[in-house]
Amino acid sequence: MSDLKGKTAIVTGASKGLGAAVARRFAEGGAQVTIAARSKEQLEQLAQEYPDQMLAVTCDVTQGDRVEAMVDQTVKHFGKLDILVNNAGVGRFGQIHELSEADWDLMMDVNLKGAFLTSKAAIPHLKDTKGHIVNVSSVAGTVTFPGGGGYCASKFGLMALSDVLTQELKKDEVKVNTICPGSIQTEFFRNPKSYALTAEQVTEAIWTMVTAPAGVIYNQVIMRPQVPPDMQK
Repeated sequence: MSDLKGKTAIVTGASKGLGAAVARRFAEGGAQVTIAARSKEQLEQLAQEYPDQMLAVTCDVTQGDRVEAMVDQTVKHFGKLDILVNNAGVGRFGQIHELSEADWDLMMDVNLKGAFLTSKAAIPHLKDTKGHIVNVSSVAGTVTFPGGGGYCASKFGLMALSDVLTQELKKDEVKVNTICPGSIQTEFFRNPKSYALTAEQVTEAIWTMVTAPAGVIYNQVIMRPQVPPDMQK
């Protein structure tokens, strides 16, 4: 298929950055989109750009009852659910002995538990539509680095969750895609490199995943920026 006309999607972490870019691309491609995040004001501003296609739902993805309500509201409003993009994520960095318990718990709750809760709530509806789950992981879900212990652990966990979902849902023809981008030029990264990926570049990769031809699954994509020769070590 060449577009998402007639499809309904949920994008978490959609108030800004990559999530907002994905939501806009989906809407421009014809989809109806529930945009979910904790920031009500930012969500409503985004929804005003596509008033006939976007539904803004304030949701903390770490709270199961809130997630279930968000999925139910989506299906009630749009009639079905075809695509779930688990994009909500946080990063707290520091060496293990310096990382606070609160920061560790926050990353596990948002980056991993959040994807579990949203997938759990969405799966019954995605089985009905033979839909998609797109998990936004990271290069940090494939390799580790000093200072990234908590973040890497949460993203490695997300990779494992994606693999299990792939195995459990293949008989239902629900596609599970995982994208692992490097640094992106968004608010998430305090000082991204000048050559870092843009949200739009990563969004196009996600678009390719969800518009893949019938019978094709882009199971896992690792996406890195091309480093200019004069900036290479």
